[in-house]
Amino acid sequence: MAVIKQQKVPSSIIPIFKQSGITIRTFKTATAFERELKKFLAANNVLHLSTTKNDMPRTTPLEYRLYDGFTFYILSEGGGKFNNLKDNKNVSFSIAAPYRPKEDFWGARGLQAWGKARVYSKKTDPRRFALALRRMRVLDALKLMGVTELPPQFNYRVIEIAPDRITYGAVREGVFKVTWQRRG
Repeated sequence: MAVIKQQKVPSSIIPIFKQSGITIRTFKTATAFERELKKFLAANNVLHLSTTKNDMPRTTPLEYRLYDGFTFYILSEGGGKFNNLKDNKNVSFSIAAPYRPKEDFWGARGLQAWGKARVYSKKTDPRRFALALRRMRVLDALKLMGVTELPPQFNYRVIEIAPDRITYGAVREGVFKVTWQRRG
């Protein structure tokens, strides 16, 4: 069962929000907040994954798919992120919706998440790899291009992340810095 913490809006900002027609919501349960978070995640599909090796951070934009709540699946054929993940499974990622401050200064929406990554391939864990491809509907996407399998020239791997913590904000929608944390 997850828990949430809502940062209190500083009293000096409340009149500004009120003037802009913004009412900050209070989520009574983690489940209520999870519904809001899932709507945001369904409306987006790119995250920026940060990995680290030898104190050198690396951030990579990647397409994601969600499964079973907040398990993120990423299919990738290579890159320095995999070298980093061999040494350090701790990751962070962010997801942001397009922001147009000239249209709506309070319209920014985004999250940051933290957790551990699990990496596997067809070679290292064929059962889990095949299951991840089904969950991501990779073969369905390939069929639309007339392709029946992943091109064998690449060493495709899945990065699976079930975040321990997610902080989300969408002020225009009444969400002010709410942090979701997995228990256990």
